[in-house]
Amino acid sequence: MGSNLESFKEKRILITGATGQIGKIFCREFSKLGAVVCVSDIDDDKCKELAMSLDSSKHIGAGCDISDEKQVIALFSQIERELNGIDIIINNAGTAVFSSFVERTIDEFMHVMRVNVGGTFLCIQQAAKLMKKNDETGSIINIGSIHGIVSGDPRIYTDCSRNTSECYGASKAAVIHMTKYFAVHLAQDGIRVNAVSPGGIFNKQGNDFVKNYSNRTPLSRMGNPHELLSAVKYFASDESSYTTGQNLVVDGGWTSW
Repeated sequence: MGSNLESFKEKRILITGATGQIGKIFCREFSKLGAVVCVSDIDDDKCKELAMSLDSSKHIGAGCDISDEKQVIALFSQIERELNGIDIIINNAGTAVFSSFVERTIDEFMHVMRVNVGGTFLCIQQAAKLMKKNDETGSIINIGSIHGIVSGDPRIYTDCSRNTSECYGASKAAVIHMTKYFAVHLAQDGIRVNAVSPGGIFNKQGNDFVKNYSNRTPLSRMGNPHELLSAVKYFASDESSYTTGQNLVVDGGWTSW
């Protein structure tokens, strides 16, 4: 890649789900590269704490439940007021449910869909409005999942209760489809929309699960959050100026067989 990949100085970037395992790494990396980061997650205090820990005093923390339209509108109003617009958004916020599907309640099912699909939609909608209002181009990056492409493999969850649910997979499939839809409909405004779909990321899962997952993966291991950075930075940078509507899978080869 050329030098533009690392050229994020003064770029204004919103990262949702910012205080989670992956979100924190995104925030720290873009801050290190000179971007001004809006750190957003459901807990306002944690957002402000993380924003203050980053490399400069320009970053802001903003609590937001992305499934709540009023809160999302308020978030983008704050971004407009404090940052004068937005250049990049990483729709990283998401949720899951782990009860057995035969015991799934419709409220559990719809909660996952409201956050993962509805919340992503609301953030894209408001980001597009703000970018258009300021006559600015931009990059929207959605975080999908391999389980938006293929079903979870039930054979690997021998000692792990956090099995992949049908509603999580359906929600991530919807995110990948919305990526393509909005890429087409926002192209005329110079707004690019792409997705990154991670495979299994290590997060202190049980030993059996890690072994089973690794045996199922061509590269024979789980991923780590830092291995998502290059894909996200590519879509955020001018290096991908002719790339939109794409879903880059970072999964160690999981979906290849």
